[in-house]
Parts: sequence; C-alpha cells; structure tokens
Amino acid sequence: MELDVMTVTGLIASVALLAGFALLTLGKLTAEHYTYQWLNAIGAGFLAYSAFVTEPINMGVFLTEVIWSLIGFYGIFKIWRKRRAAETPARVN
Repeated sequence: MELDVMTVTGLIASVALLAGFALLTLGKLTAEHYTYQWLNAIGAGFLAYSAFVTEPINMGVFLTEVIWSLIGFYGIFKIWRKRRAAETPARVN
C-alpha cells in the first residue's frame, strides 16, 4: 500500500495531537513538558500545511492550526526560559 504525501501528513498530525492530548489526560504529561508542547506544535503545523495546500484553501482550519502551532512554540520557549533561569545563578551585587 502506497501512501501519498497528504495522507502521511494527516497521519502525523493526528498521531501527534491525539498522543499529546491522551498523555495529558492520562496524567503522563503536563503543559510544562517539552514533549506535550512539541506534539502540539508539530501536529498543528502539519494540519496547517494540509489545510493550506488543499484546493480551495481551508482558511478556518489553516488559521486555527497556525495559531495552535504558535501557542505550542510559545510553550516550548516558556519552558526553555524557565529552565534556563533556574540553572543560572542569581547575581549578587
């Protein structure tokens, strides 16, 4: 069975988003885990791509998924910044 690019894209998006949601719901991950944020960012990014290349473009899904992906990347940045601050010794003057 040969899968086309759109099918693979959709499968990656679905697996990533559902895995993130399932692991969050089961208490295996929290919003403070890189894994959760990466699953959301990647899944939403692939769905945004899928909505963008579909003719005609599905603008509602595209915008939703772009925003969802950006929120995921913000979560990744927030975790990185928090961990970096915890590892950096405080300056004493």
